[in-house]
Amino acid sequence: MELHSYILKRAKGDFMTNVEFRSVTEEELPEFYRQASRALGMTNDSLAGMNPDWTMCAFVDDKLVTTYGAWPLQIRFNGPATPMAGVTMVSTDPSHRRKGYLRSVKQRHFEQMHERGEQAIAALHPAWMAIYQRYGYGTINDRHSYIIEPRFINFHHPVEIMGKIREVNLEEEFGLLVDVYRRFREERNGLVHRGKAMWDDGPLEQTTPGRQRSIFTYEEYGEPLGYVIYTSGPGAEALSSNGVTQYADVSDFFAITPAAYQALWKLLAGIDNVQNIRWNNAPSNDPLVNMLSEPRMLNTSRRDGIMARLVTVQDALPQRKYDTQGEISFKLIDDFCPWNSGSWKLRTDESQAEVVAIQAGTEDLTLTPDTLATLMFGYYSATDAERAGLINVKKPEALAEWDRTLRTRYTPYEAEHNW
Repeated sequence: MELHSYILKRAKGDFMTNVEFRSVTEEELPEFYRQASRALGMTNDSLAGMNPDWTMCAFVDDKLVTTYGAWPLQIRFNGPATPMAGVTMVSTDPSHRRKGYLRSVKQRHFEQMHERGEQAIAALHPAWMAIYQRYGYGTINDRHSYIIEPRFINFHHPVEIMGKIREVNLEEEFGLLVDVYRRFREERNGLVHRGKAMWDDGPLEQTTPGRQRSIFTYEEYGEPLGYVIYTSGPGAEALSSNGVTQYADVSDFFAITPAAYQALWKLLAGIDNVQNIRWNNAPSNDPLVNMLSEPRMLNTSRRDGIMARLVTVQDALPQRKYDTQGEISFKLIDDFCPWNSGSWKLRTDESQAEVVAIQAGTEDLTLTPDTLATLMFGYYSATDAERAGLINVKKPEALAEWDRTLRTRYTPYEAEHNW
């Protein structure tokens, strides 16, 4: 995804400022990483692997002032794997903020995505949601965090556990983790395809001194049906009243069956020398909430996950899987990507979908691209959007059809934090 160069001239007092939008060169990557790491509060070493052709940046008088990159990724879109631009390393030099450079960079990136047709969706982890809502991004998933004492991990409807738990030898059995993750994501919604770097910088990242990583799998008749990765050791918190300062932090947890899920949580419950088990990235529809006898003891907190942008609506919507035959129409107001603005009809069945232009004034409702992205990933329904004032409904009877047509098999879940 090579990004082109754009050059503008801007008057600044008595001087003419040269503003250029282009990819960085290989020689400019160290400065790219320095700028991005400062803005994101990360070390230079934690930012690596970016191909210069995947960047679009702003330069003022040859000085790099805005950094921006986009990994070529794939995301599950209610089942199918769909190409996605994973936007990352977004920053602007403190002395050049509030001048519209990021907006210009994003416009040029979206224009190129639309022209090339290789990716119709962009997504990112937002520092602040309000920044990206103005560019048409909508939130598509939640992340839940748990802090639970092991003694409260009890199930009110225990399932029969016929398999066994065993420790995984990472050097020899990394493929086991990949296989379980791939099987889990097969029909899911929002999960990103992991490359080796995403594993190494994510659930398998190097542990801090004093903490150790453990990996266990649940198997039935030799078939892995789930795994958990966690680190354990002392935490930074003050000494607790009972003298326990050990914590177990879950970094990855995927289970394909209820038996695998309960077996792996029983494993965690058996770590007697930890004060709490903590998981900072549980899905919003995590079955543990419905399994526990005392779910309130999870001390659940919620935060937003990733945001997505449908850059080319006519290409993006047919890439999703729809589980029913349906026909819905809408007027889209999209000033940032004007090729999307207009009136459209989405026709679906179990095997394919198409988006066609229709006559203005015949639509079911009117909406903006952030709301459309959220609806398409199933984060909320059209009825929920109408109740929140996010859509302007012209045909109230059509809401039920929207809810039925866009219903997803699973609520969206994205488990990464490193792109």
